[in-house]
Amino acid sequence: MDFSTEAERLLGDRARLTSRPGLGVTLEATRPILPGELILSDTPLLVASSASSLSPAARVRYEEAGDSGDYNLDDLLILHAFVRAGERVRRRVLEGFCAEECCEPGHAMLLDAERCAAWARTHDAAASGQHGAADLARACVVFTLNCFGHLADGVTGGAPTLFWLASKFTHRCLRPNSVFHGEGGRLHVRAVRPIAKCDVLTISYLGVWAHCAAPLRRGLLMRTKGFRCRCEDCAAPDVMRSLPCPACAPRDGATGLLVRA
Repeated sequence: MDFSTEAERLLGDRARLTSRPGLGVTLEATRPILPGELILSDTPLLVASSASSLSPAARVRYEEAGDSGDYNLDDLLILHAFVRAGERVRRRVLEGFCAEECCEPGHAMLLDAERCAAWARTHDAAASGQHGAADLARACVVFTLNCFGHLADGVTGGAPTLFWLASKFTHRCLRPNSVFHGEGGRLHVRAVRPIAKCDVLTISYLGVWAHCAAPLRRGLLMRTKGFRCRCEDCAAPDVMRSLPCPACAPRDGATGLLVRA
């Protein structure tokens, strides 16, 4: 599906969609962007269902599946929302985002998605009639790789949420050139440092976990996003490794503060 017209409308003269080796479809600046400047204000494409929104019987069924340890409740609630979305939204979810082709083969998230797709087709009548198991599994992976969560925007309730254009920002661990926040039902992305024309636009997928040594960051990204990070921060000297480990470093018995080496 071609969404270039919509991208141009949302990005204006600030940025454009492009394709870069090793990054795939991403965003690059089309002019210099100043710190604090709004780059994008994106609306949700699809928000995962919340357990509290289900009927009492359905909620019990979904939560029991999640509690069993065999299924990821977040994925089940994602599929609950996906199969009830309109056809246009479902098509964009399946065709407008990266999914299993961007993930390490055999990754646990792929196996989780396949199990949840099979469960949905068995236990949710809406899931059994619209899409095959492969499409349902792909929808799960699309959310895992691309969604934003825990947004204080007054609309999503912190649930996993897909924003189509915002998902095209590339990851950088420590020094992304942009940051995002939810407000008024939208995801806003602003520059945090000067961005030159043709620079790739970046955000950090890690949140507070960005402030860790590179091996931990890379391990977390592999588990949660299915890729080994090769951003500039991971390729450079590991500045975060010089921080003392809060579990191992000696502490002052009176204050609990780390003892200066």
